[in-house]
Amino acid sequence: MLGEICPKTKNYSAPSFKNLLRKRTDSYSIEKLNELSESAYQFEYAYGNYDPDEFKLGKQYKVKLNLNEQEVIWLNKFWNPTNVFISIEECCIAVIRQYLLVLKSFDHFVISHGTSFFKETDFLKKELKKYYKENTYSDYGYYSGDYFESVSDSAIYLTIFKKVENFVREKYGHKRKIKSDFRYTAALDQEFESRIGEIVDRLNLKHTDVIELPDLRTQIILNGQNVNRWKAEFFEIKDRFNKGDIISFTSAIETLEVANQKNPNLEHIFYEASKFIAKYDKLQALQFYAKYIYYDLKSNKFDNKQLTKTIEKSLFKTEEQLAEYKIIIQKIIETRNIEKALDDIAKIYVPKRKKIILDKNEIRAVAKKYDSTVELLNEYLDDTEEGVKLNIGFNAESVEEEIEVVTKAKQKSPFNDVLNFNKIQLEILKMMKDESFILAQNEVDKFALENGIFKNQLIDSINEVCYDLLEGEPLIEEDEDNYIIEKSYYQELESKV
Repeated sequence: MLGEICPKTKNYSAPSFKNLLRKRTDSYSIEKLNELSESAYQFEYAYGNYDPDEFKLGKQYKVKLNLNEQEVIWLNKFWNPTNVFISIEECCIAVIRQYLLVLKSFDHFVISHGTSFFKETDFLKKELKKYYKENTYSDYGYYSGDYFESVSDSAIYLTIFKKVENFVREKYGHKRKIKSDFRYTAALDQEFESRIGEIVDRLNLKHTDVIELPDLRTQIILNGQNVNRWKAEFFEIKDRFNKGDIISFTSAIETLEVANQKNPNLEHIFYEASKFIAKYDKLQALQFYAKYIYYDLKSNKFDNKQLTKTIEKSLFKTEEQLAEYKIIIQKIIETRNIEKALDDIAKIYVPKRKKIILDKNEIRAVAKKYDSTVELLNEYLDDTEEGVKLNIGFNAESVEEEIEVVTKAKQKSPFNDVLNFNKIQLEILKMMKDESFILAQNEVDKFALENGIFKNQLIDSINEVCYDLLEGEPLIEEDEDNYIIEKSYYQELESKV
């Protein structure tokens, strides 16, 4: 009322009133002093000429996050921290929500210990007061009292906010931490940790499931800031990998690709994925490596890392396959057309149709000399088990430059008398095919014992039968707790028998 009658007294009356309240210990006086110390209160009642909270978090997010009065006050206790993590709005909001949740949970968490947030902060403020008295040259009066309230609140609440931010950073896979100590003295920092910091850490863990994971937009920004952030998720993808589910692994890598589209180190994801999956799916390994080359070309430095000789040997059975793949990679480097490259890679393991180049002049000469050869040859070819037939007539005038020999597919079981598999061998092969070419060793062991044979004898006998057709490569390989059939070997075996 005095301020309304005589406005000039406003700058004097409020500080004087607060100075009187500081000398009292009743709860009303303490609460009123805290209220009057808020800068927002001073601006609201025109004790100041500007709003000091205009750019603080409480004022910025009051409407957007539907904050109540107390939450706004807690966020306005300090000037906004600035760093690359908080600059991402979704990250900032996640920290704000966790910070407010921790403060609201504090008293309930410590009530059994006979303390409260107010008691602990009041103790720290008194210790800070001693620190300021010992380290400043001005007397402590009501002017410095207002300043002291602001500084002590800012130090306490900002330290809590930073500890919460570090927790959210870790939750978001952002490994870089910020300093969150109390910054004054080692003794004060220790007091803060034992009275407030340790409880904040425990409350963060208690409410960790409340923190919402970052959306795709936030993931993209975070991965652009922290170029190695993808590694943690990649390790998780490998840990949950099911050897029979290549599709899920591929899908997870593609999702990781999208989330790292602004990561300058994106190519390394595909290099590691190629190395990992090579043991389980050759085609996918080749396609991942092609993508590595594609993204490596777009990076600041073209590293062009090669796959190890061991992996390369496992991926290519023939020098022709390796040569064909190198040509595809060279085309990527020249054209950067990854779609065309992926299509070409998909055909590497497909059996090639052979073409026979015939000389017209030779055919004419043979036709004149041996008129009966065509009929005899066709009769002979029609009688073979394979049903091979030359799709030509030996009319010298109608012969083309290139003539294709087509083999008719047989409608028999892929494992016929050519391989001489016995009943037990055929049955275990069928079991493995039905389980996507992967079968646990204990299942094989059980099956083998039921049929009066050891599992190693069974597997070795199958590999021995296929030895010549697969050019010395084993059809079934042992991998940790499983037996695995390389799908391309199986298909090659089908085509040969």
